[in-house]
Amino acid sequence: MIHYTVSFENANAHLFDVKLNINFTLHKGQQFYLPNWIPGSYMIRDFARNLITVKGNTKGFPVSLEKVDKSTWQLLEDVECLEINYQVYAWDLSVRSAHLDNQHGFFNGTSLFLGIKGYEAEKHTVILNASDHAVENNWQVATAMMAKQINQQGFGKYTSENYDELIDHPFEIGDLTSVEFEVFGVPHKMVFTEAPARVDLQRIAKDIKQICETEITFFGDEKPPFENYVFMTFVQKKGFGGLEHMASTALHCSFEDLPLIGDSPEVIDANYRTFLSLCCHEYFHSWNVKRIKPARFIPMDMSQEVHTELLWFFEGVTSYYDELLLARSKVIEPSSYLDMLAQTLTKTLRSRGRLKQTVTESSFDTWTRFYKQDENAVNAIVSYYTKGAMVALGLDFEIRRLSEGKKSLDDLMRLVWNQHGKSGKGVGETQIQLLAKELVGQSLNDFFADALYSTKDLDLKSYFESVDIEFQVIPQYLHNEKGGFAAKAKDRKSVAFLGITHKADALGAKVHSVTENSCAAVAGLSNDDIIIAVDNIRIASSELDQVIARVPIGTEVLISYFRRERLYHTQVKLTEGEANTCYLSFKNEKASDAFLQWAVGH
Repeated sequence: MIHYTVSFENANAHLFDVKLNINFTLHKGQQFYLPNWIPGSYMIRDFARNLITVKGNTKGFPVSLEKVDKSTWQLLEDVECLEINYQVYAWDLSVRSAHLDNQHGFFNGTSLFLGIKGYEAEKHTVILNASDHAVENNWQVATAMMAKQINQQGFGKYTSENYDELIDHPFEIGDLTSVEFEVFGVPHKMVFTEAPARVDLQRIAKDIKQICETEITFFGDEKPPFENYVFMTFVQKKGFGGLEHMASTALHCSFEDLPLIGDSPEVIDANYRTFLSLCCHEYFHSWNVKRIKPARFIPMDMSQEVHTELLWFFEGVTSYYDELLLARSKVIEPSSYLDMLAQTLTKTLRSRGRLKQTVTESSFDTWTRFYKQDENAVNAIVSYYTKGAMVALGLDFEIRRLSEGKKSLDDLMRLVWNQHGKSGKGVGETQIQLLAKELVGQSLNDFFADALYSTKDLDLKSYFESVDIEFQVIPQYLHNEKGGFAAKAKDRKSVAFLGITHKADALGAKVHSVTENSCAAVAGLSNDDIIIAVDNIRIASSELDQVIARVPIGTEVLISYFRRERLYHTQVKLTEGEANTCYLSFKNEKASDAFLQWAVGH
C-alpha cells in the first residue's frame, strides 16, 4: 500500500503538509513525480513549483532525494521503506489546483500527491487530518473518493484503486452547505462553499436531479457509471468555471447565479440558467471524456502536452448538449433554449479567428493558444467549445436528414458510448466520422471536410428552416450585445460600431480587444488604450457604443485616448458593425412539431 497523510495546520500560510509512506523496498534510481497538468484543463501548469521542503527518511534516518527535472525526484540509495515529507503552497482559487485559508480548503490530487513511477497501479490511501481550526468550526469534507474509515465530518481514511483514480477525486473542506438526493438509486450530493444565506437548496436539487435523470436516460442506461456523485461549488462575487472528474465536479459560480428562498419558482433567469448549464456540462463529461476518451489519452501522460484534434467532440458536443438537455429535462422552456443557443452561435460568429483556424487545429493547439489567449485571440483563434457546439448542431441535423428522421446525434453518442466508453477503448482521431457512417449507412465526408477541416461557415439557416426557426444574423452595435431569442424577427437599421470590446476605467473606456479591419483597427486603436472623449466630449464606457451608434455611418469622429500615459487623438471614419449577432425566433410565433421533436424530444 501507498499512504498519504494530509494536514493543514498552516492554513494562514496557505500550506498543506503531506506525508507519503511507502512500506515496501525501493531501489536506487526510483523516481517520484508530480503531474504537470490536470486532465480536462489543457495547459502545462507545473504544479511542482508549489512544493516546498521535499525531504525523505527511512526509519527516521535521512534519505537523499535528487531532483532530476522540474517535477521529478530520484532516490539515491536502496531502502526497505520510505517516508517523504513536503509542503504544498495552495493559493490558486480555481478548480484546477489547490487553495487553503482559514475559510476553506480545496485540492486536486494532481497538486498534492507525488506519484511513484512504476507503482501507479497499486492501491493508494489518503488520511485527511482535521486542523484545530477545522474542529473548532465544525468543518466538513466533501469528496467522491471511497471512504474507508471517516468520522461524521468526513475526516479520516479514503482509498483509491490506483494513482489515476487517486488524482481524479478533488476534496473540498470547510463550512459547507449541502443537499442530497438520489438519481435512479445512486446518491448525489451538492455542496456549496460560501453560499448565500438564503440559497434555495431544494429548488436547485430538484432541477439538477431532472437534468441528471435526463442525461443518464440519454446514454441508454438504467444507472450512471459511478456509485455516487458530488457537485462541489465555490461561490464568490464573480466566478464561473468547472472541471470534470470521474464521480464529481469542481465548480465556481457567482452569488447571483443561485436562486434564493422567496424567488419565484416559475422564473429561471439567465444567471441561474448559466449555473444549470455548467452543472449539465460537467455531468455529461462523466461519459464524454472521463470514460469515452481520445485514444491519445490512454494511458494519460501528464508530464507533457498530449495533442488531439478531438476536443471539438469532447468539449464541443458536450457544450451543445449542456444547453439542449436543459430543454429536454423540462428545466427551461424551449424559447429559453433558443436564447442560449443563439448566444453560443454569436460567440463563434464574433470570432474572426474562425476564418483562419479550423476547429481541429484549435483542438490540437489548445495548449499554447486557447489556454493562453491574448488581446488578439478574437482575430486569430476559434473556440472548440463554441465552434464545436456549432459543428455538433450541424452533425445532428445532417444525421437526421440522411436518415430521414430515424436517427440523430443522440444515437451516435450512444453508439460511441457502447463501443468505446463501456469498453475503455480509446477513440481514434477519425473514429467519429467512421461511426457516423456506420450509423446512417453512408459517408458524411463532405460535411466533416467543411465542418472540421476548413474555415467555412456552416449553413445554419437551412438547418433551422427544417425545424421552423427563423435564423437571423444582424450587425452588432453594442460591444456586449449577446444575441438571443426574439419573439419575432429583428428589424434593425444599419448603425455605426467601432469594432472593439471595452470595460469601464476611471478615466473612460479601456479597450480590451480590437477586431481586425474594423474602423477602430484602421484608425490605429489598440488593446489597453483608454478612450476618454469623442469629438472633444468626455465619454464613459457605458456610453461609448450608444454615442457612436447615433453618428451616421461614414462620418469621421475624433477619438481622444491615453496610451502608455500619453494623450493621443485619431480620426475614425465610422463603419457599420459586422453581421455577427444571432437571433432565433419561431417562424409562426410558436414551436412547431418539428422543432419540439428536435429540441424537446417529442
